[in-house]
Amino acid sequence: MVNKILLGLILSALGLGISLLSPIIHIMFVSYGVESFLAYEALPGLTMHLLLSLVGVPISLSGLLLFRRGVREELEEAALTYSRRPAVEEFEPLIQRPRPSGPGEQSRPEVGEKRSKDAGALPTPRGGVKVKSSGTTIICSKCGAETPVGSRRCKECGERFMAPDDPLKACPICGCDLGAAMVLGEDVYVCGFCFSELIIEKDLARRIF
Repeated sequence: MVNKILLGLILSALGLGISLLSPIIHIMFVSYGVESFLAYEALPGLTMHLLLSLVGVPISLSGLLLFRRGVREELEEAALTYSRRPAVEEFEPLIQRPRPSGPGEQSRPEVGEKRSKDAGALPTPRGGVKVKSSGTTIICSKCGAETPVGSRRCKECGERFMAPDDPLKACPICGCDLGAAMVLGEDVYVCGFCFSELIIEKDLARRIF
């Protein structure tokens, strides 16, 4: 993108220089009494300095168009990159820090604790959910750092990754709440934490969302 912008600026400057310098040089020659080669007619009724001025116009315009296209493509690429990495702050209310358990109240299980029962293996896809592609890291909702799937806490800030109360609402890859998932297409969702692509049946999707 930068090359297009730079090339557009160079072409614009070159075309503008040709258009402006040709008549200026011709006027300088004439004012000093020097015969100007720019006064010769390249075509009947069309002198050299006028021809060069006309030639510089399309060069300058093409440079401007190229510059504009480069800037637009750079902005589009920046917007696309931003959209691929959603702001984790949007999902923070969905995974609040665990509150101290009251009398007779059980604390919510951590993601890592839930998977430890399976001897450290990744959760297998359950009925109603099919894994299209698996993510390898969890994005921390507090600091935005990436932590490998299977970890109980963020490796940067120590934030705990909590599992939902309803096991059906847990991502089969990272174990986090699928309520934060984003819709890609019909029955296709992306986990808001590990960004795994999942195919969720409509009945289960209505229960989750």
